[in-house]
This record gives sequence, structure tokens and C-alpha cells, in this order.
Amino acid sequence: MDRQLRIWRVVPTSKTGNKAPYFFVETTEKNQEKALITCEKIAKEQCSLFKYEDYWRPNIIRMSVRKDEFGRYWKYHQ
Repeated sequence: MDRQLRIWRVVPTSKTGNKAPYFFVETTEKNQEKALITCEKIAKEQCSLFKYEDYWRPNIIRMSVRKDEFGRYWKYHQ
């Protein structure tokens, strides 16, 4: 299997530090660098604020969560 589910949290951040509501992006690339590039591409398609590239930029954070059968995100714990 050459896929790995990665869940990213994308926070649109302005040049002055203001933050818009965050959203999640899922990627299935095996390589993490390629998954980050794919995540940036998907985030720019989903959020219209990124059309203003000189003012808004994506702040992307990789999350340590898993996805259950209902589509909810849960933190790993033991």
C-alpha cells in the first residue's frame, strides 16, 4: 500500500496576524513533502481568501489525529 492518510489543519493568516476560521485537509500521499504540497494546493482551492496572496497566507499544521468510521477526528491516546 503506497498511501498514508494525513490530516492537516489550515489556518488562514493575514499579514497583520489576524486569523480566519480554520479547516481541515486530508491527503493520502506516501511522501510527507509531496503531501504538504498537495495540502497547500487543496487549501488554496477551498478558501477564497488565498486569492489575495499578498495579504493572506496558509498556516499549515500536521495533526496527530485519527479518523473514525463516522468521519470524526480523535486524538491518539493510551
